[in-house]
Amino acid sequence: MTTRQIEVRILWDGIENPDLALKSFELDSNRYESCDTAVLTFAIKRQRVREAPFWFEQDIPSSPWISVEIRDTKISSGWTVLFQGRADHVRNVDEHSLVEMECRDALAALIDLRVQDSWLNHTGSDLLQDIARSATLETRISLPDDGSDHMMGQFWQVEHKRGALLSQHRFQTAADLAFAVARDALCDLYADGKTLVCQPSYVNDDTAEIIDVRNAVFETDVSRDLQLLTGIVVHMASWDSRQRSSTHIYYDGKTFSQDAPSGVTVLHSFRVPGRRLEDLRRLARGKYERISAHALSVRISMPGIIRLRPRQFIKIALGTTEQTLGVDQVVSRFSVNDGFIQHVVLRSRRSGA
Repeated sequence: MTTRQIEVRILWDGIENPDLALKSFELDSNRYESCDTAVLTFAIKRQRVREAPFWFEQDIPSSPWISVEIRDTKISSGWTVLFQGRADHVRNVDEHSLVEMECRDALAALIDLRVQDSWLNHTGSDLLQDIARSATLETRISLPDDGSDHMMGQFWQVEHKRGALLSQHRFQTAADLAFAVARDALCDLYADGKTLVCQPSYVNDDTAEIIDVRNAVFETDVSRDLQLLTGIVVHMASWDSRQRSSTHIYYDGKTFSQDAPSGVTVLHSFRVPGRRLEDLRRLARGKYERISAHALSVRISMPGIIRLRPRQFIKIALGTTEQTLGVDQVVSRFSVNDGFIQHVVLRSRRSGA
């Protein structure tokens, strides 16, 4: 195996701090509707008696924008960003000259933002734009052009407007609302630096980048859910209270039907109000893909790959076969003693969410 020379640097608002030396980090990046997180441990270089306090020792601290960057100097001189965000919690151990910081990425702005308004005559993309603006984030939104970017929330009818009060909707935070919009459109929602990204979960097999790790894995842990492997059926139901009518659809991964397939042992039922038949078909397909992806879960440990991110794809050897699986989670660990390693969770994600 080719030796590596890994270097890591931490930037604070784009500037390195000469008084803090990185000892280790642990980064958790995933596609589970949550923030990417980082735990950074530093050794304090300078003595306790110093001219100015660190930013976190000030009476009213303002967390700088933190960037974790890495490079392999034997391959490239350029830096690759592994994580960007702000620190939420700082622990300072003076006797050992250590500082530990817990950080979250830009999605934290949505999680900390309480929903205080209702919305009228908004599409899903309109809502995401408004939410990002309230959280001072840029946007890169690309909802599919299949009718999924429809009117949402309270709209059109007078009684909806009268009921548009804080206590009348089910969302507590802006993140709850944003993830609901993305999930409804079969999209992924995540932060890229200070940009809120929403794009379709479906991947074109011809254009997806595949990283080959068949000869570089330390350990492989394979889990199979036998119930899911034997087949599942998703049932979607909706109703229209004005028309006093209901709509039902069943989906087995191949075909849609109005009646429940015979002999089904694993049936997943979901109910959503006021949806058309084409909406139920789209939602059933998304539910099926998300559930069936858990039939096979692979966890691997390997030397860290600098460019590896969730939503990419890895080719891996499983017994006598080879499979290409989607990256669900990447936990990256670095220390001056152990180097750069990653623990990765893989699932079958090529055909959808």
